[in-house]
Amino acid sequence: MAATNRNGRTAIIGAAVVLLVAFSLAIRLKLGTPFSRHAVDDLGQGAAALIAAIGAGYRARRSSSGRARLSWLLICAGTFSWAAGQTVWSYYELISNRDTPFPSWADLGFLLFPAFALPGLLARPAAAFSRNGRARMLLDGVMVAGSLFSISWATALGQVFKTSDSHDLAMVVSLAYPVTDLMMMTIAVLVVAQARLRSGLLLLVIGLGAMALADSGFSYLNATGDYHTGSLIDIAWTGAFLLLGLAGALDAGWDSRPGVVSVSAGYLTLPYALVLVGIGAATPGIINGSRLGLAVSAVAITALLIRQFLTVLENRELASSLDEQREELRHQAFHDTLTGLDNRALFYDRLNHALELHRRDLRPVSLLFCDLDDFKLINDTLGHDAGDQVLIAVPERLRATMRTGDTVARLGGDEFAILLEDGGDPLDVCAKIMAAISQPTMIGTRRVPLRASIGLSMVQPSDAPADPQDLIKKADIAMYAAKRAGKGSCVTWSPQLHDDNPDDLDLRLDLGAAVAHGQIDVAYQPIVYVDGALYGHEALARWSHNGRPVGPDVFIPVAERAGFLPELDMQVIGAALASTRSMQSTHSISVNIALSHLADPQVAARVQRLLERYDIAPWRLVVEVPEDHAIERPEVHRSLQALRRMGVRLALDDFGVGYSSLSRIGTLNPDIIKLDRSFVAPLGSVGRHTDFVMGIIELSHRLGSVVIAEGVETAEQLTALREMNCDLIQGFLLGRPELRTGADQDAGHNPGHAADHNPGRAAGLAG
Repeated sequence: MAATNRNGRTAIIGAAVVLLVAFSLAIRLKLGTPFSRHAVDDLGQGAAALIAAIGAGYRARRSSSGRARLSWLLICAGTFSWAAGQTVWSYYELISNRDTPFPSWADLGFLLFPAFALPGLLARPAAAFSRNGRARMLLDGVMVAGSLFSISWATALGQVFKTSDSHDLAMVVSLAYPVTDLMMMTIAVLVVAQARLRSGLLLLVIGLGAMALADSGFSYLNATGDYHTGSLIDIAWTGAFLLLGLAGALDAGWDSRPGVVSVSAGYLTLPYALVLVGIGAATPGIINGSRLGLAVSAVAITALLIRQFLTVLENRELASSLDEQREELRHQAFHDTLTGLDNRALFYDRLNHALELHRRDLRPVSLLFCDLDDFKLINDTLGHDAGDQVLIAVPERLRATMRTGDTVARLGGDEFAILLEDGGDPLDVCAKIMAAISQPTMIGTRRVPLRASIGLSMVQPSDAPADPQDLIKKADIAMYAAKRAGKGSCVTWSPQLHDDNPDDLDLRLDLGAAVAHGQIDVAYQPIVYVDGALYGHEALARWSHNGRPVGPDVFIPVAERAGFLPELDMQVIGAALASTRSMQSTHSISVNIALSHLADPQVAARVQRLLERYDIAPWRLVVEVPEDHAIERPEVHRSLQALRRMGVRLALDDFGVGYSSLSRIGTLNPDIIKLDRSFVAPLGSVGRHTDFVMGIIELSHRLGSVVIAEGVETAEQLTALREMNCDLIQGFLLGRPELRTGADQDAGHNPGHAADHNPGRAAGLAG
């Protein structure tokens, strides 16, 4: 499909080039009789205008955004009006066999083009403004308009004014062409400088610019009496309309990758360059005493100086804001956003420090893993907001039971860790924790009972130095033993406990069989732009065991421990890419790949084979990776860079709840940053949290990354994110994950060849 789209675009561009070359040769070589040359010229221009109208109408019909649709409808109306004016012109020359009078009804059709095109340009969606952004754009407009006026006055506009009678209708019409062109060029320059630049928009602006130059040239030649059918101006008009037609045909198909595009230095300096050119054009008149040229140049220079002053102020504010954001992000790098507890990164650092003190001073160390029982049931029955209330209440109870010097951290989801370094009885601490947590929690008007399972691992002073990962694994095994023992209890690790318990073994065997036989389902959750247009989907792994759904938070770790997570990963990626073939060519598909899988040097090659197998453009695939210190492993980094070189886009998932750091964002340079739902949940209320989220979005945009807000569940959250200029949103408000079955799902499986196209967990650690 991707190859077909590329071939179609190439054919459209080739046809436009052939038409323009053929028209130009027919005009300039003066083949045939004068009548036939006039016919080719007049009818060729009219046909080009109709092609532009058809291309604009086609794009208006295909546009999902209301503003984009309105923009293309207005441009369609303008090009159709110009075609109508050309029809009148052709009537005079080809049917009445006489020169077209000036002005005539043809000029009405021609002048309606900028009347429609100007609001059409203004209707296009553009980048949001900062606090001084609108003022700067207004000053840019003054600078551009003044400069273009000086250039136009030195060429077409001044000549028209000098050669026309001030009371003549012909003078008014003649001046209308360069004046409207001046306005159109001003808006076009500002649109290019402010909008998210895409190929379709670039073609549109170039086409309108060529149209404006052709109109100004016509006014100049008409004022001097040198215009005639068959001049170079006619070729410029025809080329302009073919560019507009191409813009309509290719606006979404050529380069539809969404997101913020960094404006290049060329576009930032464009208003300044025009001021210099405008002053140069006005200089001869100023030397000869022209007050008009002097006044226009003075206005442009004044606007330039004010704009520079505003830029200096904004840069100073930006520097201060970035310093504050860095401090916030440094705090965020080591603390959980929802609960305020230490996060995984800080906990691991303190655990390493505690074990180092054990080696040096023989201090005892105890590690408690605390996991809430039946927390998923609360989320599923009462909603994620209720789950968040529970997660906020539990840390308060944990802090109340802890001593000074103890570390309490949230490792993710409903899992907490407690590090005891100052001695004391850890079993007594466990009892206090379970007693504190077991107090019912009020969710609205409902009393929700809570329980927790705790796993305990210890290093006594007489024990040999311990490895932090080994201590964590022992606490994890003990915690799962507590759950198997009936939940709501504390189990201390002992050598009699081991990871391969019967329940887990049965789960591993059945999950392995499901992966081998392609029985992993894939659910798709929509990701949309803030205006409601569909951007794509995230593919999420789903599995049922003995007829009951098993959460990805359960079976994904099982698959990773058992060693067949790579097969599961690639199976889901294959199913997701197969399903993508039925989507529009502009839609993307997001998948998750475990960091442990990315350590495999063959993962990029497997993804490449899947993309080629299903003929999917690489940029449509988005690989999501979680925040974790393992992302800095050299082998993981090499795999990510290999995927990036292929054209696959990278997303940093659940930003803000893991091992965040500005240096990691700079190293990974993600195309997309997914704002964790814990940031989104409090939105809609006024406070520092809203300012902080806005700061993250602005910083992401300045780094060239698209922002997706996860967990959007209320209209208030959506409104707040739209006002913050967030790019994309995902959550239950827009749609829950939906399973797809049938040929598309089965297409991702090829038993016996998992190492080749390697089935995959595209999915859903957080699904």
